[in-house]
Amino acid sequence: MESFNRVNILGCPFDAISFNETVECVKNAVLENGRLQVVPGSIDSVMKSRRDPVFAKELWQADLVIADGKPIVWAASLLGDPIRKRVSGTDLVWSCAEISNEIGCTVALIGGKYEITVEAAEKMMERYPNAKLVPIETPFPLGEEENAEVVKRIKSIDAKIVLAALGAPRQERWVRSHLVASGANVGIGIGSAFDIISGRKSRAPGWMQTLGLEWFYRMLQEPGRLGRRYLIDDSPFLILLPGEIVRRKLKKP
Repeated sequence: MESFNRVNILGCPFDAISFNETVECVKNAVLENGRLQVVPGSIDSVMKSRRDPVFAKELWQADLVIADGKPIVWAASLLGDPIRKRVSGTDLVWSCAEISNEIGCTVALIGGKYEITVEAAEKMMERYPNAKLVPIETPFPLGEEENAEVVKRIKSIDAKIVLAALGAPRQERWVRSHLVASGANVGIGIGSAFDIISGRKSRAPGWMQTLGLEWFYRMLQEPGRLGRRYLIDDSPFLILLPGEIVRRKLKKP
C-alpha cells in the first residue's frame, strides 16, 4: 500500500489521505489479497487515546486512520500538518458496497442491532443490486466463544471486507485481533453508520457537516448517550489544542 504522511494530533495519528485514495486502498487490498485496517478517527478518538495509552498505541499501529470529521481537518491545519479533506466513515461504508457491486466480493456486516444491520444492507443493495452484503448476527457481550463463532461465519461466506459496528475502541480491537483469522482483507470500524444508512437515525444536513457541527446534530438526537461524551469527555480538546499550537510555534527555530 502506498504510504501517506501521518500527522500527530495531541498524540493520536491521522493520515493525510483523500476519500478517493482511501477507497482505492480498500479496493486494492481486496484485489491484491492484502490486509488493511481502516480506523475512522475523530475528536472522540483523540480523547479516548489520551485516556487509554494502549488504545493510542493500537491506533499508531493501524494501517490507515482517516479524519472522520471537519474539526480534525481544521485542527491539523492549525497545527501546521494539513491532512486535506474529511474522509467520512459513513460514505466509506457506501463505497464498500459499491466495490462489492463492481468486483463481486462479499462484505460482512457485524455488530449493532441485527435488524438495523439488515435494513442497512437492504438500503445499500437497493442502490447497488449486485453487491454481496451479508449481515451477521452478533451476540453481546462478545466473549471468546462468541468471537470464534463470528469469525467462523465471516470465513464461511468468504467475506473480503468486514464492517464492524461495535463502538470504539471495541471495533478497532476486534478488527486488530480477528481480521486475519476471519480470512478477510479489510476491516473497518464504522460506529453508527448502519443506524444512519438504515434510516433509523438521520444524518446532519450538509451545511452542518460543512461547519463541523455533525457532532452537535448527533447529540441532539441522543442527548442521554452522547451528551456526556461530547460536552464532558471530549471538551478538553478545545483547551489542549491551543496549548499544542503554541508549543509547536515556540519549538520552531
